[in-house]
Amino acid sequence: MIKLCENQIDYNGLKLSGYEKASEMGLDSEGDFLRFPDKVFYDVTAVLVNGGIVVSGRIEMIIGCQCVRCLKDYDLKVSCEDVCHFYETGSKSEFDLTPELREDIIISLPQNFICSAECGGLCQICGKNKNVTDCGCNVSGLERSCWNELDKLSFSGRNRKKTKTTDAPKNKKRARRE
Repeated sequence: MIKLCENQIDYNGLKLSGYEKASEMGLDSEGDFLRFPDKVFYDVTAVLVNGGIVVSGRIEMIIGCQCVRCLKDYDLKVSCEDVCHFYETGSKSEFDLTPELREDIIISLPQNFICSAECGGLCQICGKNKNVTDCGCNVSGLERSCWNELDKLSFSGRNRKKTKTTDAPKNKKRARRE
């Protein structure tokens, strides 16, 4: 845990840098898909301001992940250069920076892990990695959306006769309230 005491900070601020165990920060690997390193590097500065402490700096680490297109394992450098948090002082004099730094790391993770922009992925027909070899399969006849298979399903309710709904007569005049 990365802790900070208010009385340690002077007028020039307090620089904190080092490594923290990823497991101490609550970053646990998610099977083969996402593997966090043993340590996370942090370099932050804490400064006293009116009413609290501002902590700013950066965090970085290299994670092991799996490409969602070709399923290849690769390493990705995750860096958060704009860490900035405000902690109110008052009754509390010791602050744990770990939860906020953990959230900064999680927000910095990409939505989809892709090994490169040029990744061809796996063939839809034979399953071979297109980055390694051209399998020669003809994918032009395939429909592009995986959801198109749902259109082929038939439901018993689909063939029911539609009934005509009747609306209220349009020409009726509304009664006036008096």
